[in-house]
Amino acid sequence: MDINAEFQWKCQPEAEAFILEIVDRAARSNPDISILSNELLTKTSTRLFDWIDHVIVPESEAALAKIREIGYERQGNGNQVVYNHPGAQLPRVQLQSSKAHEAGLAVVVDSISDFLMVRGEKRQIEGTHFGEFRRCKYSEKNGVTLWIIERRGSLSLLPHKETAKEMESRYKALERWVTRPRPLENEDQAMLETIELAQELVEEVGQQRAAWTVLEGERRYWQARNTAGQIQKNRQDRLGMGWANHDHHTFRSSRKRFQQLVHLFELLGFHCRERFYAGEEAGWGAQVMENPICRLVLFLDVDLSGEEITEDFAHEPLPEIDKLGTIGLWCALHGDSILKSGMHHLEAQFMFDELAQDLGGMGIKMMNPFSSFSYLRQAFTAGENWQVDPVHVKRLAKQGKITEEQADKFIVHGAIGSHLENLQRREGFKGFNPKSVSIIIKQTDPRLS
Repeated sequence: MDINAEFQWKCQPEAEAFILEIVDRAARSNPDISILSNELLTKTSTRLFDWIDHVIVPESEAALAKIREIGYERQGNGNQVVYNHPGAQLPRVQLQSSKAHEAGLAVVVDSISDFLMVRGEKRQIEGTHFGEFRRCKYSEKNGVTLWIIERRGSLSLLPHKETAKEMESRYKALERWVTRPRPLENEDQAMLETIELAQELVEEVGQQRAAWTVLEGERRYWQARNTAGQIQKNRQDRLGMGWANHDHHTFRSSRKRFQQLVHLFELLGFHCRERFYAGEEAGWGAQVMENPICRLVLFLDVDLSGEEITEDFAHEPLPEIDKLGTIGLWCALHGDSILKSGMHHLEAQFMFDELAQDLGGMGIKMMNPFSSFSYLRQAFTAGENWQVDPVHVKRLAKQGKITEEQADKFIVHGAIGSHLENLQRREGFKGFNPKSVSIIIKQTDPRLS
């Protein structure tokens, strides 16, 4: 039985070419789009395409026939005519009323006000501050509009007013999540409290807004502990972009708490996608999860055996094992990702070669690529060592989880921590590389650092 039969992602070159043509045509018509594109490339090592939320196309029978032909399907009901490609990671297509004859691009950022601030410009922003959807008509030239938008757990294309009470609850939700305890000791109790908090946030602000809140908080915590992330975020903030180019978020988990981790994210509206197993020698696997409304993707890593990949390891308890694999040891030293350690890495979309060169000039090295396809390129930044708790490490040695020699090295030198991942997608490819990734995961084993 092929456990991933439902998730056989394919390249969609025709669909990507269709969107690229729209973007190129828009940039030729509206010079502000071309300027932004050049700024993103030279100052952040990213391409405009990877920041686009949706493209706007004047409605016509020819346009409708074309997008259906390349795999787009209508999404949602009501007056917003929007099409999404379920088999690709590509911008959505909004068909604009024939009366408007408007074409354009909607570029997503973390904060519209930051985008305007760095340019010293004033524009009208539609929608409630910190609301689910906001937009700003930044530029309109030659019949092509450049919209700058924010999203927080919504697929809407129309801003709406939210009450002061709603806004207060959303600010408090984020504050409650980022200030929750993340102890290395008594992780079992901390996990139960984390799940309880997630459920409370869902009840207070709604499932999708809670999902956005949790991942926003996790990015902040990861960035506070990752130098490469801080440097790249600063580059993107200089253009007022934030982390809106994120691709997926990777969490490492102990076997004991993996089922609880999956449950937590299911509370937040994520569903399980493909499962990964890299082979008996690798000793680890992963569950991919996605929240399509928030457009958030997760990679959840765990030590795993070959027999367990055919089981529903995301929902069935995993018995503890004597030997710690790469994932298990990392969690044993630093704590589970959802608790003390934070994410193992954030993966965002970049121009692969340009990012490696530009960050290299700032002292950030790249590990060897583990995906080098025309449609998918991936590499980690070199991990930095984190200090470890000597008492905790000595206890692991006493339990036989690590050797005394390894314990001494960890105490003196620390152990490898988190990364930023350099990713470049092409042809709308939505999947991952399950084979070569095993090599790089093994290189992140703290025993090898």
